[in-house]
Amino acid sequence: MRQTAFDATSLSRRFDFLEACPEHLLSEVVTLPIGTLEERVNGVRAWQDALLLGHLPAVTCWPPASIGNPVRLALQSLGILRFTRGQPDLVDTLIKDILAVFAERQDSFQSKVMSRLRELEALEHQRLEADELARAKRKKHLPRAIILDPGCLLRLQIQAEGEQSAQLVSIDAGLYDLWSERVRAWASIADVFDDLGQMLGRGWDLTRGVLRHSGWLDLLRLRKLLEQLPRLREIIQALGRLHLSEDGESVSERVFVPMRRLAEEMRQIRTPHIPNEMRGVERSGEIARMLPAEATMLVHPQLRLLWHARRADRSLTTYRVEGVETERVGAEREVMKEIEQKCPRPQRGPIISVIDTSGSMHGTPEQVAKALVLEVLRTAHAEKRRCLALTFSGTGDMTEHELDLSPEGIGSFLNFLGISFDGGTDIGGAMERVVSRLKDNDWKKADVLLVSDGEWLAPERVISMVKDARNEGTRFHGILIGSANRHGFDTLCDHIHIFMDWEHAGGGQVR
Repeated sequence: MRQTAFDATSLSRRFDFLEACPEHLLSEVVTLPIGTLEERVNGVRAWQDALLLGHLPAVTCWPPASIGNPVRLALQSLGILRFTRGQPDLVDTLIKDILAVFAERQDSFQSKVMSRLRELEALEHQRLEADELARAKRKKHLPRAIILDPGCLLRLQIQAEGEQSAQLVSIDAGLYDLWSERVRAWASIADVFDDLGQMLGRGWDLTRGVLRHSGWLDLLRLRKLLEQLPRLREIIQALGRLHLSEDGESVSERVFVPMRRLAEEMRQIRTPHIPNEMRGVERSGEIARMLPAEATMLVHPQLRLLWHARRADRSLTTYRVEGVETERVGAEREVMKEIEQKCPRPQRGPIISVIDTSGSMHGTPEQVAKALVLEVLRTAHAEKRRCLALTFSGTGDMTEHELDLSPEGIGSFLNFLGISFDGGTDIGGAMERVVSRLKDNDWKKADVLLVSDGEWLAPERVISMVKDARNEGTRFHGILIGSANRHGFDTLCDHIHIFMDWEHAGGGQVR
């Protein structure tokens, strides 16, 4: 009887599909009592991939609708799908909670099925007993004991499962309540910043910290103010266009670069597989090349077995043949090629916002200035640019806040919102600090935005310093809040935007 060798690798190949299961979810997937193990692995992977893309998996995807639909309704009602896109940490946490809900609903579903199954078995038992009593009465003998056969039990179980699956599926309240507070908080932040950036990956504690900050209410008011001031938003959008090259010029240069080209060559290889010429005798198992003396052994009745043994050992005396084979091969060669390339001038650098926080800016100008910084921050975040807010008033009263959507940047911006505008106006000290910052590598290519009411005159030394920075490529943009005294802006800025929309901002007459 032929025996086949045991293939030890067949056991591991049977579970190759487990490689698709995220390692941190393996224990939950293995113990989940819904479907086969392979169905669970593929289903969890489908849920993870869909949530990372910001939508739900197909309706036909695992698990069955009676268990999966309440979760789908909860996720849709929460509005959490807008936040799961590209956020693996959030998706991993959410899927763990989803799997826990699946397990709970499966237990509840099975409990209801068993309860209904017992009711159906009792009704079927009563029906069969009544039929047996009637039959026994007609035939005048004792009734037989009623036992439900396996076929009947299977039919009743299918009926019980179908009835439970057909019931109206409601939203899963547990999952909704677990995530509703967090999603509402994220939605509040997203309404201000358009998206959460990298904040979702930082955890729930950061979100709560932002919402509890004293400057958060100011931030909400500023966001509403921006919606009421379309002119202010147009200024920021125009500022973004000014970041582009005004003449569209670019630097063209001719350079020599090494390039590797694939050339085809013909190569001759000596090989025994082409019998063009005989080169001697050798031992092998090739019957076509064996000597005539070996062939005589094959037909001899006593030497035939010896011939077979020698062939098996590849020890037959055979001719050694050799030939030349020509083949095409690809060979890389390095050559120097002259090319012309266009190098666009660097136009998009960081943004330095210089905000006048003197006493003359108190009130509505202060709110407009802070709303302006909020819009600049949003623009810098969208364009992946660094953003620095420098506030100044009297001599020595100057602060710097580097703003972004990191935990530190959000906290710094909220602290900036808490600053009260008061004091004098030291434009010289502020612009000297800006020019000093422009010499740092991180801020060398920055665009400078000056926001003030223009109640100052710049010293000559500062005008000279700013002029030198402008000659080196830095552009100074000014936003004059009000129309009074723009002479100082003319000496410092390339482009000046005048804001006078006080009616929507709630302000009074322009000074």
